[in-house]
Amino acid sequence: MRLENIAGFAFDHIVGRFFRRMLIALAVAVFSIVAIYYFTAAGTIALDAQYGAVYACVIMGAIYAAVAAVLAIWWAVRGNTAGSSPPALNTQRNMQIAMLVEAVMLGYALARKGTRVS
Repeated sequence: MRLENIAGFAFDHIVGRFFRRMLIALAVAVFSIVAIYYFTAAGTIALDAQYGAVYACVIMGAIYAAVAAVLAIWWAVRGNTAGSSPPALNTQRNMQIAMLVEAVMLGYALARKGTRVS
């Protein structure tokens, strides 16, 4: 096999996998929207029988507003990882290298302060 063939097969494999995942994600999104529509219709009919049409729409709107607020808050705070270490220092080896570099820089700074005569 030539290098072009191997690269072509790898590219086709990656693109095929991405396309299949995209189709599955699209199908999940479509079925989720349809399910939300039917649950909304059923909830509105059930609430209409008990509270009336106007209040049923208000209650359903309040439910969707609460869900949207929770999702917005979750989206806003999901990137804040105050307790985790930076990605560059996530392994023991990287942490040791960072400590060595910091020690060298501190030693250099202290050596420069010691050689100055005021």
